[in-house]
Amino acid sequence: MEGIERRVTLVCLFCNSPLQGPEDAEYASGDVIECNECGESNDYDSVVEVAKEKGVEEVSEEIQRQLKKELGNLFKTN
Repeated sequence: MEGIERRVTLVCLFCNSPLQGPEDAEYASGDVIECNECGESNDYDSVVEVAKEKGVEEVSEEIQRQLKKELGNLFKTN
């Protein structure tokens, strides 16, 4: 099985739009990120936690697909 790489976009907790800040911005625990779409303030820690959960879910689904494919190939007869 190959390495699985995923990128998860940080999204607004209120409108689900991608959160974008200045390219040189660095955020840390306790910071607030304002959404450019709806103007709501998003807690950095909550945004990161949601992104982590989504990333784990996506990787888990990909692993299941790859295992199913490999197991199917294992039992094919030539």
